[in-house]
Amino acid sequence: MRPRPIRPRRFLAVWILTVCAAACGSNEYAAPPPPAVTTQHPVVRDVTRYVEYTGTAEAIESVEVRARVTGFLRSMHFDPGDRVKKGELLFVIDPEPFEIELAAARANLAANTAELDLAQTEYDRARLMFEKKAISELNLIQAGAKRDQARAAAQSSKTKIHTAELNIEWAHVKAPITGRVGRHRVDVGNLVGAEGTTLLTNMIRYSPVYVYFHMSELDLLALQRMSLQQREVRDANYDDREKTAVQVGQADDEGYPHEGVIDFTGLQVDPGTGTLEIRGVLPNEGALDEIVLPGTFLRVRVPIGEQKDALLITERALGSDQSGRFVLVVNNEGVVEQRVVEVGPIIDNLRLIEKGLGPEDQVIVNGLQRARPGAPVTATLDDGKEKATALVETSTHDAEPAATGEK
Repeated sequence: MRPRPIRPRRFLAVWILTVCAAACGSNEYAAPPPPAVTTQHPVVRDVTRYVEYTGTAEAIESVEVRARVTGFLRSMHFDPGDRVKKGELLFVIDPEPFEIELAAARANLAANTAELDLAQTEYDRARLMFEKKAISELNLIQAGAKRDQARAAAQSSKTKIHTAELNIEWAHVKAPITGRVGRHRVDVGNLVGAEGTTLLTNMIRYSPVYVYFHMSELDLLALQRMSLQQREVRDANYDDREKTAVQVGQADDEGYPHEGVIDFTGLQVDPGTGTLEIRGVLPNEGALDEIVLPGTFLRVRVPIGEQKDALLITERALGSDQSGRFVLVVNNEGVVEQRVVEVGPIIDNLRLIEKGLGPEDQVIVNGLQRARPGAPVTATLDDGKEKATALVETSTHDAEPAATGEK
C-alpha cells in the first residue's frame, strides 16, 4: 500500500499555524498606565455656622372688624383688598336711632340741670333758716335729699348723652389699624348686631411680620454661648447686647433674601419636645408681591457661632458606604486612600468638613470612577477655578452670612 501524498493546501495551513504559534509565544503582557485623576486641596476660610428650621409667618396685627351696635348696614366705604389707614371709614350703620337718643338725652339734661339749680337754691335757703332756727333739722335734710336727687338725675342724663355719642361713633365703623382690609362679610341693607357682634370684615397689618419657629435645646445652648462671647468682646451688659440676626427664605427663594432679628424667646424649654419657641421680626416692606404673607411656611436660619480656618470641599468628591461619608485622596506616593470624614453644612455650594481631612490633602474630584483605594493614579492638582470662585464669594460675603446649617 503506497503512502498518501501531502497535498499543498494542507501543508500551507500547517505552516501558517506553526508560524503564528511561534510568534505568539514571543509576546509579553504590558500593564496599563495608572488612571488619570484630578485633585484639589480643601478650601480654607473662616465661616459662620448656622442652624436651619422651618417657621411660620404671622401677622403682627390681625383684627376682626365687628358691629358694636344694632342697626341696618347703610353703606360701605372701601373695596375688598384695599390698604387703609387707621381711622378711615369702612362702614356706616344707620345712626338715626342713636341721634334721636342723643337729642332726648340732651333735653333731659337741660331739664335736670334746671331742677338741680332750683334744688340747690332751696337747700341753701333752708340751711340759712336752720342756722337761724327758723326750720327744723328734718326740713334741712329733706332739702338736701331733693338736691342730691336732682344732681343724680343730671348725671344720669350726662351718661345717656355719652352712651348715645358712643353709639353714633360706633355706627361709623372705622379701621382699627393700618393695613389691608379683607372682603365684606355682610351686604349693605342687612341688620347687624341683633344677635351679638356681627363680623363685618377683617384686617391684617403686613409690615413688619413675625416669624415663629422652635429651636432645639442644643442649638439654644450654642446660641447662648455665641451671645455671651459677643457681649464679652464688646464689654456690654445683657440689656445692651446685639440682637441675634435671623434670615428667612420662602419655598421658591434662592437662599435667604429676607433678614430680621430675634425679638422674643419663650420663657422655658418645652420638656416634651426639648425645644424653645423663638420669634423673629422682619421689616417686610414692599408691594404685595414682594412681601412675606402671613401663614406662609418659611425656611429659617440663625447664626450660632464662627469657625476659623474651616475646610471645605466640593460636594461631588464625597461618597458614602456603611461606614459613613468618605473621600478619596492621593498620598505622597501617588496611591489612592479612602478617608472617612465627618461633614457639616453646605457653604456657598461647598461642603464643610468637620474631621478627617487636612488642608494639604489632595482630594480626588474628577476620575472617581477610575480610582480604587490602594491603587496608583496619575494625579493632576487643580486648585484654580472652584477654589478661586469660593474665595471670591468669601470676599463678597463679608457683610453677609456665609454658611447654612443642617441638623
